[in-house]
Amino acid sequence: MFDDNSYLEKFSLKYSENVPKDYDISEIQFTYDFVFPVLKQDAGIDEAIGGVVKEYKLSEDYLREYFIENKYILNKAKMKDISEQLNEYNTKTLKKILKSHGIKASGKREKIEKRIIDNKLIGNEYYLSSKSKVFYKNKKRRIRIFNQYLSNHYYFREFNEFYMDNYRKKEANIPIEFINIHIKKAMDEKNHESYVLNNQVMAEHFFKKENNRKMLVHVLKNYCMNINPIWKINDLEDHNGVLLETYENLVFLHDNFSKNTIINTFYFIWDSFDFEKIIVTKYDAYRILKDILNLKNLDKINSDLNERFYENEDLKIKHITQKTLFDF
Repeated sequence: MFDDNSYLEKFSLKYSENVPKDYDISEIQFTYDFVFPVLKQDAGIDEAIGGVVKEYKLSEDYLREYFIENKYILNKAKMKDISEQLNEYNTKTLKKILKSHGIKASGKREKIEKRIIDNKLIGNEYYLSSKSKVFYKNKKRRIRIFNQYLSNHYYFREFNEFYMDNYRKKEANIPIEFINIHIKKAMDEKNHESYVLNNQVMAEHFFKKENNRKMLVHVLKNYCMNINPIWKINDLEDHNGVLLETYENLVFLHDNFSKNTIINTFYFIWDSFDFEKIIVTKYDAYRILKDILNLKNLDKINSDLNERFYENEDLKIKHITQKTLFDF
């Protein structure tokens, strides 16, 4: 089920395509089902692993290796202790141990002992790590954060990996930093759709927090990318212009901020992109923003954008190859 570990290296929007099968069947749950009986019911490590194996129909070898590799369980035994244990067995007995596990038993004692150690057949006295205890203690908190802010858009598996590295931070900062990872990834990959969607998620987050000033920043980031979709130059004919959500958010924010405040923030956001290519100029974007704040019809705005820029080959070629002189 979990042979493909590529998900450990990437962050995916929940609504993205090409997600591996069973992507959101989380190892978090079976890890919890392992940790709980050990911590709260005095179950042994092997007993708890056996229960998870039975419940989820997983390989015991896979499960044990997963818990060891991810440091949910640690080995008490040191190499010195293992060597002392090996000395208690004669070679014939060690060969029997190997054979009982289907492992090659021929060769000199040195090689036999190495196979015993490599396959962890002696010295397997494991105990729960502090990571397991933190994992259990913070389960309800991480689920609350995830369900409250992120569950509609992201995978719990990815959030948990992030959470385990950031659980000491203030709760209010955790979802913000998690979403910012997605925004940065979208910028690094120049992925227009992912960038816009993640900024929408962030704007929604600050709307719920009633932090309209930070919401304005992310709405205007989307506005700039709606207007000047530099990462979509090869398929501009499919660009929709200003999205309805961006339009509605700007109208909402105009009830909280003056027109000058929004426009001045727009200048700052536009310049922060340091656009190397221009489709719609900064001046035109400013004029369109004023139209939105004056409640001009969105369909008319987008129709004009298509006619003047996205479907106008002459202007498009000119604007994407050089910055305009009238870029104030």
